[in-house]
Amino acid sequence: MTRLLAALFLSLVVPLAHASDTPIQPFKSEYALIRNGERIGEARIELVQGKDGWQFSTHSEGTEGLAGFAGVRIDENSTFRWQDGRPETMHYRYFQKAAWKKRNRSIDVDHAARRIAAGDDKGSASLDYAAATVDRNLVVLALAADLKARRDRLEYRVADKREIGTHRYQVVGKETVATARGRFDCIKVERLREKAGRTTTTWIAPALGYAPVRILQREPDGETLEMLLR
Repeated sequence: MTRLLAALFLSLVVPLAHASDTPIQPFKSEYALIRNGERIGEARIELVQGKDGWQFSTHSEGTEGLAGFAGVRIDENSTFRWQDGRPETMHYRYFQKAAWKKRNRSIDVDHAARRIAAGDDKGSASLDYAAATVDRNLVVLALAADLKARRDRLEYRVADKREIGTHRYQVVGKETVATARGRFDCIKVERLREKAGRTTTTWIAPALGYAPVRILQREPDGETLEMLLR
């Protein structure tokens, strides 16, 4: 369950301030987390411009059912910069707590020295450097920026744990999504995976800064976790 929660903490943009030189404006938003049709928790996400770079933070926690009983909590924070209209990771921190278990992960990118250092509770590793690398917390911003710019190729180089992977997406249509805040016309996007089984679908609203209003992940066994604007 905690793996599902960690995979789906994405964001919805609600502009708070104007920053004309960036494709996605500062925001703060809240979501309901729903497992198999029943609410299990909530998430809070915020994008701000700080002194040392842009900060994209996600706080999520279980409030009901087993997630609430176990005190599930996940915090992710990305410090990044905008380069050519896309986010690029500088530092990333991940913390997860469930019952008595805790996990920590980190990624540090030195663009001047062209180095990427990754670490977790088991050790550290050096990763191959390349420009435009993001952490998994920033993928949603990269996707939003590319859709807003009407780019056709939705592909991202992602540093996650102690390895580099590629996340690919495709637009599969348009749908209207009902939320607690109203109905939004959305672009429907699916993640392309090399192995069949798990599916991740995101509905992105141009009226809300090309940001997701709903994310649905379905596991091979039929279990679902949904993130929905509230």
